[in-house]
Amino acid sequence: MAVSRADLFRLLGDEDRLRLLALCAEEELTVGELAQLLGESQPQVTKKSQPLREGGLLAARKDGTRTLLKTQVVDDRVVEAALEEGRVLCGKDGSLARIAVIVAQRDEMSRQFFDHCPDAPGAGDAGVHELLSWLPILAPLLPRRELAVDVGTGEGTLLPLLSPLYERVMGIDRSPARLARCAARLAAWGLPNVRLREGDVEDPGLAQDLASRGGGAQGADLVVMARVVHHAARPADAIAAATRLLRAGGSLVVVDYLAHDDEALRAEGDIWLGFEPARLRTWFEGARLDAIEVYPLPTPQRPALQLAFGHKR
Repeated sequence: MAVSRADLFRLLGDEDRLRLLALCAEEELTVGELAQLLGESQPQVTKKSQPLREGGLLAARKDGTRTLLKTQVVDDRVVEAALEEGRVLCGKDGSLARIAVIVAQRDEMSRQFFDHCPDAPGAGDAGVHELLSWLPILAPLLPRRELAVDVGTGEGTLLPLLSPLYERVMGIDRSPARLARCAARLAAWGLPNVRLREGDVEDPGLAQDLASRGGGAQGADLVVMARVVHHAARPADAIAAATRLLRAGGSLVVVDYLAHDDEALRAEGDIWLGFEPARLRTWFEGARLDAIEVYPLPTPQRPALQLAFGHKR
């Protein structure tokens, strides 16, 4: 604890600070989201949260120009009692229940962008076909090759890579417009072992649908999320949901941006401006994945990309 007991009692003797602690214990929230929940200005939220940050009860994290706040777990009966009182206060004013709405609003711009964005130029060009024809030589290196799942498949960039290596491939995307463009490309590419499904990785019935449509009764051998996690309202939940699609011994591969400060990408549907490698590793560990590796990808892509993978126990 960063404060004395007397200072702690004074710190927790304010109902507004109790509300802040309770809300940030439920979800990591931006200052703007807290202002919306509490009906206050962002400067007011910043001012009221500062003593909690200085006291070690709130942790702050930067995401571009945004600041996110999360309640620190403290083994202290006084703090536990304060959190419970804060939940009661937030339950009465309705702010606790509104967190779900706030989280849903995070990816609304992302959904709208991908529903209306123009076709990706050059995707699926014939120039890659010679390279793709060599892919089957990698097949003996894969332990099992029954089912691969491409989450957030978009226009299907990865599907020609996965199709020669796996018996069945499922491409999943929540945007009907992108799936329609992907379906047209599949017809042109002639990939008979690829199926498409509209939906989100966290859809409750996805695992059952994979089993019935894709034949992977025990789960997928591979789940890929390429530049997808930064579009997820709750990235840790998205990674955990992707892990549930795997069979025991299956692999999850995530390709996403390293942390950056290019705010212009928010206009392209990005909720988060990349991630620190340690944060990705923590989410993989939370999903109970083993043999986790996270490292940067040597590509000219900007912002820079990183790759993370792990195996389901």
